[in-house]
Amino acid sequence: MVQDDMTPFSDVSLIDASELNDASLERLTKESRLAHDQLSRLGRDDQDSLQAKLEMGNVKHLLSDLRYKFSGRQQDVENLIEAEVKARTEDLYRKAHFDALTHLPNRGYFHDIMEQMVQRATETETSFTLLFLDLDGFKKVNDTLGHHVGDELLRLAAARLVSSLRENDVVARLGGDEFVALLTDSEDSREIIESICKRMINEISRLYYFDGHEVQISTSIGVSRFPHDGRITSELSENADKALYVAKKLGKKRFRFYEDAETSPDFLAEQRESDIREALEMAVHNNELISCVQPQIDLKENRIVGGCLSIAWQNSFFESFSAIEWADQLEQMPWAESAADWLLDTACHYLKDWQVLDPEFVVTLPIMKPLWNASLLNKLEQTVARYDIPKNQLQLSFSLKGLQQEGLTMQPLLQELTAAGYQLTLADVGPQPLDLNFLTGLSIQEFRFDPVWLDQQMQSEQGKQWVKAIIQMVQSLDACMIASGVHSEQQAQSLKQWGCAYGQGVYWSEMIETESFKTLIS
Repeated sequence: MVQDDMTPFSDVSLIDASELNDASLERLTKESRLAHDQLSRLGRDDQDSLQAKLEMGNVKHLLSDLRYKFSGRQQDVENLIEAEVKARTEDLYRKAHFDALTHLPNRGYFHDIMEQMVQRATETETSFTLLFLDLDGFKKVNDTLGHHVGDELLRLAAARLVSSLRENDVVARLGGDEFVALLTDSEDSREIIESICKRMINEISRLYYFDGHEVQISTSIGVSRFPHDGRITSELSENADKALYVAKKLGKKRFRFYEDAETSPDFLAEQRESDIREALEMAVHNNELISCVQPQIDLKENRIVGGCLSIAWQNSFFESFSAIEWADQLEQMPWAESAADWLLDTACHYLKDWQVLDPEFVVTLPIMKPLWNASLLNKLEQTVARYDIPKNQLQLSFSLKGLQQEGLTMQPLLQELTAAGYQLTLADVGPQPLDLNFLTGLSIQEFRFDPVWLDQQMQSEQGKQWVKAIIQMVQSLDACMIASGVHSEQQAQSLKQWGCAYGQGVYWSEMIETESFKTLIS
């Protein structure tokens, strides 16, 4: 184990003040204080700077001066200063390299150790193993029993981790409840690594006791190995962290090797999300995100009465990413609110333009999650006023799944929008049950089927019965039903017979770039 061993100076005995009973005591005390002040200034520098100053002879000059004034006491003063320097040097080193709570190496010191391990293993063509772990259930303990219990739990867990490793292995605390360990033996087989992981999990999972409370936590571990899973510290750490993610997805008290995690469904899903996020960043940089619209058809009159706006990705290379996949990721990007504002402005601009051809034309605008806050109404009012368009012709579409996840906290905002004169649409109806408690008190003008769900239900008689039942329920609420994703005349006719008011889908038209949509309705 890495030891906090610091002996930069040999042991010395401090001067005994009771022995200084002659007339020089007062002067010695004064000069010692001066020495102490100088040392305090030195102590504010880091260890390397302090030792550099020592090498430059600051202390030697001080000792020389004191020897001249107190020739009979110079050894005592020398010992006093040397002991003070030793104490301050140790303190500086400890603060720079070790975690104050657990006394384990801290993040910075561990990084230095790992860099040395990588260099040595590269030169000798050997291997070592990196473990990433955190404490399952720690946050609950910290929140319910208090931070003082949480701190003590971290200290005890750290001690158990140390006891479960071997003499030459290294364990460090990265911060919070996150720990990391290096298994330094290049001869470790997979079986040995597995046995160490199991021992660590078993040790951490034993009961803890605090003031009569039994506390149960566990740990999950991600494993990466040099050089198989990476040849630099950042790559090894990233892959161990990915393996930890998969281990936690599988449940508590699990460990996973990165080589196994690479093929797991959870890892592949996470990797795909990461690929989408990176691609979206590039798409914004290259101006590949554009606004598109799909016409909405009145099924009874078979004519275009509106358009549903959305963001499209203008790059065929990313066609493997479904719109649902990357739309969810887009809402989590740092610039998502700017994208939502741009889409709102675009919807109002084109609604103004298209109403010249059809004064009753309606634009449906998906309200992205970054705008789901108290400032939404004010933002809408300003934009609508700037373009001078009717509020009731800007249909505000909200994801039903997202709203029900947020719960009743969204009701006041939706009620506020209705009171201000805006029309509301609940999209993605079908895959999840309608929460009637949530819908109570809301004024919803349109419900929109989830296109994937609708297509699946239209393949069976039982599914069709569910589609008809939802349409009838919506009609009883004095609202309209919109079928999105319609791709055949048979689907369109069936939905019309069952009372569905509007439809959209490739049966009538693909998504069209907003700039070109005007030609479709002119």
